[in-house]
Amino acid sequence: MKSSYLSSIIFVISVSSSLWSGTEGTIRGAVRNVEGEPLIGAQVYIGDLGVGAVADMDGNYILINVPVGTFDVTASMLSYGTQVVSVDVIMDATQWMNFSLDVEAIKGDLIRVSAEKALVEKGATSKKVTMGKEAIEALPIRDVSELYSLQSGVVKVEGGMRGGIPDHEEKGLEEVHVRGGRSGEIAYLIDGMYIRNPIYGGIGNGTRLNLFAIQQFDWQPGGFNAEYGDAMSAVSNIHTASGGGEFSYKFKYSTSMLGAAMGSHYDELRGYNDYNLGFGGSVPLLNKLKYWVSGQYTSYENYKVLQFDSTAYIHGDPGNEINKKNMVQPWDDEVGFRGFGFDKTYDIFGKLTYKPIVKLRFSLSYWSVAAHRKIFSSRFLYWDEGQNEIFRDTERFAFEMNHSLTARTFYSFRYSHFIQNAFTGVRWQDSDDDGFPDWFEWKHGAGGRTNGEGNKELSDINNPYVVPFEVVGDTIFYTRKDGDGPQEWSSGWYVGAKPGNYNWDVAESFIDVDNDGIFNEDIDIFNLENDIDENGEWTGPALVSASKHRDGSYWLTPEMYVDNEYFWDIESEAIKFFQDPYVDAFRPSFFVDSLYYGDFFGFGITSDWNEGRAFGGHDRFFSTSQAVTDEFRFDITSQLNDRIRARMGIDLKSHKLNFYEVENPWDGVAAFRQRFAEQWDDFGEDGIQWQYSESGEPDRGEGNGQWDKGESFDDFNGNNKWDDFVEPLEIAGYFQTVYELPWMVVNAGMRVDAVNYNTKIWSKPNGEYSPTKPWFWEDCGKDLLCASHNNPDSQDLEGVHQIDEGENDGVWGSWSENGDTWNEKTTDDFGTHGSQVFFEYSDWLYKISPRFGISHILTDGATFTFNYGLYYQTPVYENIYLNTSRQEDPEVIIVDSEGYIGNATMVAARTQSYEFGFNVQVGRNWAYSVAGWVKDMDQLATAKTYRSSIGDYQVQANGDYGVAKGIDLSLENRGLLVNTTIQYTFSEAKANGEYDKAAFGNQVVDAPLQEFTMPFDRPHDLTVQLYSSKLPFGINASLVGFYQSGFPYTGTYEKGDGEPVSDELNKNSKRSPAFKQIDISFSKYIEMKDMKLSLGLNIFNLFAIPNVIDLFEETGDPDTRSEYYMKEVKLPENNGTRSKSFYDSPWHYGSPRQINVFFRIDYK
Repeated sequence: MKSSYLSSIIFVISVSSSLWSGTEGTIRGAVRNVEGEPLIGAQVYIGDLGVGAVADMDGNYILINVPVGTFDVTASMLSYGTQVVSVDVIMDATQWMNFSLDVEAIKGDLIRVSAEKALVEKGATSKKVTMGKEAIEALPIRDVSELYSLQSGVVKVEGGMRGGIPDHEEKGLEEVHVRGGRSGEIAYLIDGMYIRNPIYGGIGNGTRLNLFAIQQFDWQPGGFNAEYGDAMSAVSNIHTASGGGEFSYKFKYSTSMLGAAMGSHYDELRGYNDYNLGFGGSVPLLNKLKYWVSGQYTSYENYKVLQFDSTAYIHGDPGNEINKKNMVQPWDDEVGFRGFGFDKTYDIFGKLTYKPIVKLRFSLSYWSVAAHRKIFSSRFLYWDEGQNEIFRDTERFAFEMNHSLTARTFYSFRYSHFIQNAFTGVRWQDSDDDGFPDWFEWKHGAGGRTNGEGNKELSDINNPYVVPFEVVGDTIFYTRKDGDGPQEWSSGWYVGAKPGNYNWDVAESFIDVDNDGIFNEDIDIFNLENDIDENGEWTGPALVSASKHRDGSYWLTPEMYVDNEYFWDIESEAIKFFQDPYVDAFRPSFFVDSLYYGDFFGFGITSDWNEGRAFGGHDRFFSTSQAVTDEFRFDITSQLNDRIRARMGIDLKSHKLNFYEVENPWDGVAAFRQRFAEQWDDFGEDGIQWQYSESGEPDRGEGNGQWDKGESFDDFNGNNKWDDFVEPLEIAGYFQTVYELPWMVVNAGMRVDAVNYNTKIWSKPNGEYSPTKPWFWEDCGKDLLCASHNNPDSQDLEGVHQIDEGENDGVWGSWSENGDTWNEKTTDDFGTHGSQVFFEYSDWLYKISPRFGISHILTDGATFTFNYGLYYQTPVYENIYLNTSRQEDPEVIIVDSEGYIGNATMVAARTQSYEFGFNVQVGRNWAYSVAGWVKDMDQLATAKTYRSSIGDYQVQANGDYGVAKGIDLSLENRGLLVNTTIQYTFSEAKANGEYDKAAFGNQVVDAPLQEFTMPFDRPHDLTVQLYSSKLPFGINASLVGFYQSGFPYTGTYEKGDGEPVSDELNKNSKRSPAFKQIDISFSKYIEMKDMKLSLGLNIFNLFAIPNVIDLFEETGDPDTRSEYYMKEVKLPENNGTRSKSFYDSPWHYGSPRQINVFFRIDYK
């Protein structure tokens, strides 16, 4: 037997077209003899899969529905030799493979070939980047999210970078922009099923898939076909790994300990450790059942490590002479690198595949992620115990059935049950273990003790002998209860109770002898006439909502949060001082005209530098959410003839979304709250708006943002109870066809998307939607007189209003008598008598998306491509349901909160995209491409402002627009000493709004906003990837280089007094220094029979380039402020308001050099 190995390609990054979505590819070609004549009836088959085809009259064959992976494809014919070709099957692409069999071959001769994939795909109608698992595992990357940054035209905005979307990092979300589009415009899929978070859009640290679970990564930045919906910028599709016939396993451990051992304090503080494990094979005794299990655990001891200046406070400095000269705060006592927060993520993936017969296969997979993070916040620079922590958890079950009906027709059915949980909150802490948690002691004073300003009563969290109390006359009463519950914007928690919110309205009355708010059976008195439930004992408050318990701690409810502003800067020292009972006896004047009064009772305390650093209280928002998505997908594909292939399918996504968020919870009724829930009348227990109640005051539960017993609600799902979730429904259908000619490939399709938000919308009396303006009717009944009219015609002799027919029944009444017809009065004015709001149920919204692309074959190695597409994306549901559950009472939204309202008539955002390009292969090893593209974007989400008699309010709406255009260049070589991929994009992105919520809070402008450069615009974007496995001594090496234009920002001009003013007429007209970085990886492996051991080194930011991610806009410098601000830096006795350390901002820079070493084992 003789064999010939033509080439062996390990590192493959291919540029091709997407013909089909899903999890399979196609192999086709011809079988001929050495004279070029077709071999009719030749057999082409894949032995591992048991599938094959027979060559037709022209020698052509086609194998469809081939799973992704590398397979040996065999061609044979009686009296001819046998040829075996190793082919990489790429997701959604066609691999062309021609065979040439020698008629004179000796029987049994075998020629083995490792196929060279064409660098220019003849059928490609758009750009697509495909990376196999070998390429992914060879690159210096830590998780799958870094693959996006390797692509030109992609801007990944890191946390803390200027221009980033507010609160994205705080919620654990990633911000990725593609070709000038907004963040969240990417369709993220695993095995063809969506994983985007429907509440926020996009993905985050809770949707990480471990690297050993990835078989292939597919990235398409435009031109994707009709099967892909809910995306306007790009499609990311990951095909997961499956077990093979033999048992195999992998293990890899990476750590920053080498960098730490080499003296890098940065790497020491970073504390990076990463474990990857994967194994799989056939289930014993069940060879047709394969399994794969893999997992990854990653931890950073510090989420961010920053390098501060060399000036620090010196404890014990006599007279504070040096400290005065340095002008530093007493808590600024560390120099150099400091670590903040932490980051821990693990994920597990498991997959079973079963193939009972050749034409039928099943797969069942499970994926779980748990991510826990505390980020960096300059507010909590010196104390972070009150800072939020973020939990994001994911769980996904997926099933797929693939059935080949004939050799040319197959269908697939896929189902996934996808759960995404997120929680952002603050830990429950009791620093002095006195039974009074810190939050409680910050909310309730100890005998009138306050902070230094005297505007907040509090107790001492560090002294168990100082607890909340009040003095009445000569008697001390201890405080052991936090109000009566959420209906009064308090928690209702009491000392000794399980953490959570309690409703004291349902507690039975008692005589509170010790006046501490809670029942003590040894002291207080309970009379049986108050025994409502007749159980013979006092019944206490009801637990409304228990505090979450995870990671070994309870977590605060929003009603427990305390404003951190009471604890800024000097207040931290003042509180310690004034909580001392001895000092409290005579309390001297606190503020003095010196930098420190270290000579006052030995305390080194600053005076009145106000820098906004917190030393108590809590973070500014609380958030919890759950998104449950059930997706059903059916597709059928048929090769109708040698030239035409068609595919059609439907996709149904049903969501169950629970979301609750509170900003500035300590503001009570004025706090910004939003909740996804069935709409209800938040009128309190009496069900009547306070303006029309007999008391004229809000009753318990009114306007508290949560449903209370007695409040009416809309039962959308008919289960006879109020539900704190919403259930939008999405359905889509598509048809896609490919027509292949010898000189051209035409790819055309059509898609229909529909969504129903399943909610109610403000309407006019005639039923027409009025999402931006409520209409009311006076629910006064047949006589049109409400009690608030105070009209004698509706009163009895004693002046008591008499309820009329139809009054307060919640139905817009209509009557007809003696030929006269009338209705209850309608109006669009707020504050009407007995007002009720008109609503209509939401309806289906539809969009049609045509897609078209061609590939004109110029020569055997050159093509011209063109594609056009209309792409839509459903708005994120946070925009749809914003405060819509409270629209029954518009005045509460407008007067008591910010007045932000969602809109269930919003249609999908739209992008119209054009792309053309030339693709040329030069010789055997080189190829290049030149492409141009234009994206016209409109119907983007924004907010529009409306005025009313009670105040302005803003409604989410379609309205923003923009345009992006660019040129892509790529150069690739393969098969040489060093495999190379170079991508460059020159682009421009302009629009009239940066992100969906950017317009909220803006000033009212009658004229439409003009387009301006987007904060994520990067005109020049270059990525270079090099890989070699042919270096001396068996060393593998890879290099990834990045160059990207700096971020744009708005400069300033000076007023007469020198004060810098933002130059809004030239918004984002200036630009920061460019981002530059080189990452490298080296590894050496040793083979031992069936095992391979590897040791390697990854270095990120090899040259330790200090990349700027933020700066001071008036100077354009990350370190230096203008003289106008620096004049504030002086001693308080000289009227200074800032210390010298205030403008030390190392968070204006990205990460320095990072060194990781790794060890890896591969078995078979």
